[in-house]
Amino acid sequence: MRVSCFVFLLCALSVCTSHADGFLQGVVPFPSAPSNNDSWLKPAAFPMVFDDLSFSERVAVKAKGYEPFQNMEAYRGLVVEGEEHFIERQLALLEQEREQDEQTLSNSDYCSKYPLDSSRCPQTPGTQEAVVEGGSATAVTQAPPAGGGASFSGRTIGGGTVVASNQTKGGSCYPAAKSSHFKNQILTSGQYETVSPAFEKALITVFRKEGGCGTIKNDPCGYTCYGLGSGPKCMNMDVSKLTRKDAETVYYDRFWNKYNFGKLPDVIAGDVFLASMGSGACTAIQQFRQFLGLSKNCKIDDDVVAAAKNYQGDIHNKWLDVRKAFLTEVAARRYANTVLKGWMNSIQLKRENGCHVVPSDPLYRN
Repeated sequence: MRVSCFVFLLCALSVCTSHADGFLQGVVPFPSAPSNNDSWLKPAAFPMVFDDLSFSERVAVKAKGYEPFQNMEAYRGLVVEGEEHFIERQLALLEQEREQDEQTLSNSDYCSKYPLDSSRCPQTPGTQEAVVEGGSATAVTQAPPAGGGASFSGRTIGGGTVVASNQTKGGSCYPAAKSSHFKNQILTSGQYETVSPAFEKALITVFRKEGGCGTIKNDPCGYTCYGLGSGPKCMNMDVSKLTRKDAETVYYDRFWNKYNFGKLPDVIAGDVFLASMGSGACTAIQQFRQFLGLSKNCKIDDDVVAAAKNYQGDIHNKWLDVRKAFLTEVAARRYANTVLKGWMNSIQLKRENGCHVVPSDPLYRN
């Protein structure tokens, strides 16, 4: 019985002709497979798949697949969840300023600042186009790609030589540029200038745009100090007693570090951080990932950093082109262009104050 069981197991696991002959009489061996040319066994060749190709062949296939997209522009449809909140807040800020200007400015000065307000200012052909052009990159001087600060000899933010490259992270930035539309003051304390020059320069821009503390009519953020709203849709904290130095720490801890803006190259880190001030961090990061052609989520991860470092072209101005196009469309669709010039002025301020942008008229701390 034990022998029979052993043979059974052998036959269950393998061809058992040789084993059966030695243990049990009467077991019929398996027939030998025919070897002539009429055999039903035929050799088969399986088709190759992508993984069977050599490395160089795989690279060639991928390159071929990208050819249809070679000359296409970056994706422009950047209306994602959270943008409407940004628009309402910016509208409230600009409308309060406009109402004040309406009471204090002469008619010519008012129309210079709000040329598309048809209720008070004469409309002429080409006015809107001229306003949109005000947000373009044509007047901005970019540092030479090799950088080294050769075209600038003044003091930098961070104190070192600016290396204008998409690979640079944690380096110095050129100083801020004076503006005809915003405060020409450095209002930061300087506590983060050597810690993170790109953050420091972006925060200088924030404080030039945002006022002090108070409540703005129709602002969904409620009471606001230095751009930080107290309401549950915004910071959800009491901001009424913040000093500017306190506000800097909130910006650094709850935005810059929390969402990893500092992991991006200096050339673009401040721009994405500034977008988060209006749109919210998640929305701004989603938009930036779309701009880079990456999947939509709220993380600045290794893929985002690598894509930014390897971006071909002027990433600073191309990103702001996308923001400009979006704001132009919303201003026309929702607000009859009354806010368009204010928004274009803001885009221009950001263009002139990128980390690696050489200022034509530098702004220094008093």
